[in-house]
Amino acid sequence: MQAQDANPAIHAVSRMQTQWWRERFLRKQHHIRHTACDLVWFGDSITHNWERHGPPAWQDFATVWRAYYGDRRAINLGFRGDDTRNLLWRLMHGELDFHNTPRVFIVMIGVNNLGHLGQCAGQAAGGIRRIVERIHHAFPDSPLILPGVLPSLRSAWVTSQTTRLNHMLRTYAAPRGRWLHYIDLAPCLQTGGKVDASLFMDPLLSPPGLPLHPCAIAQARIARHLEPLICRLLGDYPHHLLPPRAAYCGVP
Repeated sequence: MQAQDANPAIHAVSRMQTQWWRERFLRKQHHIRHTACDLVWFGDSITHNWERHGPPAWQDFATVWRAYYGDRRAINLGFRGDDTRNLLWRLMHGELDFHNTPRVFIVMIGVNNLGHLGQCAGQAAGGIRRIVERIHHAFPDSPLILPGVLPSLRSAWVTSQTTRLNHMLRTYAAPRGRWLHYIDLAPCLQTGGKVDASLFMDPLLSPPGLPLHPCAIAQARIARHLEPLICRLLGDYPHHLLPPRAAYCGVP
């Protein structure tokens, strides 16, 4: 067995035994096969959270999604708890069987490889590369956005591995810049250059958790940070999230 084949992050693993996951997978399959999709988000819970509604305001992600992606024929293929193995399984079992050719892909995966599985940066990077290559092989003319794995406040080890992983992803993307676009989202979760716990939803949950998942305000920062690149790749117009008062008063 070759060394890279020994990497557990590159081997597809199903979660079909989990009822909610299976039901979501089947719903998304129907959407993929019967509805045109131009912008495709692949990911884990951070992507899945785009479907959360408020109140409270800190979990009103859906408003942000509608503002930036509501008219872009976007599909959310984020699954809570997924790592690279589970996303690979989905890609191998229908999540690339689109009704049309998507115009842009976004892949946000890897936090659970480090946190839940305890895999090192090199292993997670191998899984992410395998995902990117599979998507690109299926749709060679569609650009792919590869955001860096988001910072968190889980442990010093996870922080160091996140830094290493993102360096690997940036290096991997650099010579593939014609179609692969790495982008650093860490500033969206920082204040004064440091990760800001108030920009995460986990401490607000009951029971509270370690800061991992951006709150809706931080997710809006992420959408705003990605917007120039998404707009350029789609060739459409800039999208914005209106302030609540302006939106209420009908300001265009």
